[in-house]
Amino acid sequence: MADKKKQESGSEAARTRLAGTGRNEPCPCGSTKKYKRCHLQEDEAATAPPQGPPDPQELVAAAWRLFEQRRPGAAEKQFKAALALDATLTEARVGIGMARLQTGDHDGARTELGEAIKMSQTIAAALEKKGVKDAFNDKAAQPYLRASHALGCLAYDQERYDEALEALRRVFAIDEGAVGTEARLITAKTLVKVGRPAEAIPVLEPAVASEAGGARAELGLTLAHLKAGNRAVAEQALGRALLANPQFGKALLGHVRARVDSPVGAAPGSREEAVVYAQTYGDVWDDDAKQFLREALAARAGKGVTPEASPPATP
Repeated sequence: MADKKKQESGSEAARTRLAGTGRNEPCPCGSTKKYKRCHLQEDEAATAPPQGPPDPQELVAAAWRLFEQRRPGAAEKQFKAALALDATLTEARVGIGMARLQTGDHDGARTELGEAIKMSQTIAAALEKKGVKDAFNDKAAQPYLRASHALGCLAYDQERYDEALEALRRVFAIDEGAVGTEARLITAKTLVKVGRPAEAIPVLEPAVASEAGGARAELGLTLAHLKAGNRAVAEQALGRALLANPQFGKALLGHVRARVDSPVGAAPGSREEAVVYAQTYGDVWDDDAKQFLREALAARAGKGVTPEASPPATP
């Protein structure tokens, strides 16, 4: 008790000195030194509020910064520290999965992302029951959407196409924004890949209205209609896609050699958007599809139709 009173008395004295003494004034202790070179730091330490336990949300924010710096090992440690403080923190679980993806630990990533989805299923089910279509605006739903999207892309890369379709459909079932649109585009690509192009058409049609992904959705419809045997409709979709971005044809045919390492900043209508589309979806544009593209571009050039001048075709 006496030690506690002594400590409190010392803190009070330190506060008094801090309040009444300037940094460059003589220290009240009588040493003749300036306060900043004598007792200032001790007094500041004595009056500082006691440190509380780490904030899990602050740890998560710091972990994402490390992840963006491509330091997945350090990021995973921070995510795990946050999860140790709050076992319900789904975002930390997603972060661990994303960090493992970055290191190439696909099995570990699959486990963590799958666990994050399980943790969020109740939230997602409630949103779907309400008919919500902008779920990414709900912070509580973001981990579920991110985990489902990442798991879908991983499954596609591993040629686990049924799993990819299941994961990606969970995303656009409750989100029609940028994240949901990307999920639709990859779902349609998967359906074309497995020989079910007709099923890709209704998946893509809602994405045409997307400001960020509408032109890419038109290209997806071009391919889906072509593979489903609707060449005329495919040509119409291609016309709308080229109207939005004349670079798509060149990028898909390999006439643009650039590569974009960060697709996030690819603006609609830009060369970068066309390159990103070719990088992401070019694998389903087989030789027959590219031949169709060459013929369609040649026909448009022969008629004197340029992508910039051609009006939107009526479906």
